[in-house]
Amino acid sequence: MVTNYAYEGFNSEKMARASGKNLSISLKKTVETLKEIRGKKVSVAIKFLEGVISLKSAVAYRRYGAEMAHRKGKGIAAGGFPVKVAEEILILLKSAMKNASESELGEDLYLISTSARKGTTRYHYGRYSGRKMKSTNVEIIVGLKDKPTKKVVKKEEVKK
Repeated sequence: MVTNYAYEGFNSEKMARASGKNLSISLKKTVETLKEIRGKKVSVAIKFLEGVISLKSAVAYRRYGAEMAHRKGKGIAAGGFPVKVAEEILILLKSAMKNASESELGEDLYLISTSARKGTTRYHYGRYSGRKMKSTNVEIIVGLKDKPTKKVVKKEEVKK
């Protein structure tokens, strides 16, 4: 079985990956939660997700925030506490950390890429023709952050 991944620049020497297929969580809430933790250090992201689960820190809804209540926090207008989504992402994040420790990447890891896509459409039995169930595919990639290289400019090139 061939798996198609969303991130194409994967380097197995510097990165580790974890993915969840057909998770029964909301796609819209997953997109907002992943956008909130993308690019952060893994330890900071884990603390944030645990805060969401304990209803202490809210996820800002920037794209799918129509008719949502305001929440406390810096830079948050509309927001919410997607507990079920945070629990699933936390499981995947810990799995990616274990994959990174197997590859001996170290402890100072960052979330390089996070993506959520619509999963397969399943139907729950019910009156009339049934009801569609929510399903989401999630991919998380952690890895070492590349240090920016400084370009050395010679004085002769500047004068030209």
